[in-house]
Amino acid sequence: MTEQELVERCREGDREAQRELYDRTSGPVYRLLLKMTANPDDAFDLAQSTYLKAFTRINQFDGRSTVATWLYRVAVNEALQFLRSAGRTRARLREIAPEQCVESNIEHSSIRLDMNDALATLPPNDRAMLLLRYQEGLDYRAIAEVVGCASGTVASRLNRARGNLREILRKSYGSREEKGHNDHPIDVKQVSPETG
Repeated sequence: MTEQELVERCREGDREAQRELYDRTSGPVYRLLLKMTANPDDAFDLAQSTYLKAFTRINQFDGRSTVATWLYRVAVNEALQFLRSAGRTRARLREIAPEQCVESNIEHSSIRLDMNDALATLPPNDRAMLLLRYQEGLDYRAIAEVVGCASGTVASRLNRARGNLREILRKSYGSREEKGHNDHPIDVKQVSPETG
């Protein structure tokens, strides 16, 4: 069944077609949402919400992009709305009980982050741009369709997002990653030829 036939059957409320569309696209949609939220339960809930909205609004799909690109757009909007709401909730909790929400006082530059942690630190819009380009492999035109901006804007947004990610990683790993010979825990002057 072609994508167009599948969409037409979904518009008619065909449950088998909806299941087929879900089976074809849910893996990448869930993976994107998981990277956006960094929480499997939230990603699962948002994926369900994405498909519920998609199937109730399938008549809005105009065919200018692929159905997968359209679903990414629905998913990214769901994730951004969720993350904004979660951010407001965390801010409210800090106002109510600041002593219970105190961040760790570990010096920021000494925290080691892997790429997932660094992505999770990015603003949600930057995270979405990077994930759509480098995880999902979308071209600039498709990314523009997903995030609702002009194609020419995608390059500058990606550049900003890459710069922000680079800065997070630089602060996380910094110059402390490599020790100079004077910083080494073993003093080479104390090592005799016999010991070492």
